[in-house]
Amino acid sequence: MGLLLLHPDLYFRDCQHCLKYIYDEETAELQKFHGEPCKRVVPAPCCNPKHPKFPGSCPKGTAEKPKVLSSKNAKTYQHWKECKAVGQFPDDDIVRQNAAIIQEIVDSVAEHKQLEMMSMMMMGKTMG
Repeated sequence: MGLLLLHPDLYFRDCQHCLKYIYDEETAELQKFHGEPCKRVVPAPCCNPKHPKFPGSCPKGTAEKPKVLSSKNAKTYQHWKECKAVGQFPDDDIVRQNAAIIQEIVDSVAEHKQLEMMSMMMMGKTMG
């Protein structure tokens, strides 16, 4: 779930397509030349240990074994988002357990993003 929250563009990217075509990892956009997708001439991030943004591997894993939510977990997360959006959860032990786990992950990702932002701000101050 961390990948979905931290890199949604990567989470939803089709791995087979990524193996064939080049994506700009900063913008997550498919690279095009004269309106046509640019074919890969270098290995995809999952295959390239020297990739500048994802050294060693892609956060999604590999095309053969991508790190994505199972169907059951995706449904659970969707249910949590719907309940969270309206502020109403069913009175159910399993729903409470799942909500606690999901909230912990969401909070952890938010903290990670905040620390990353603070780090970037500090780097800017020391460089400027």
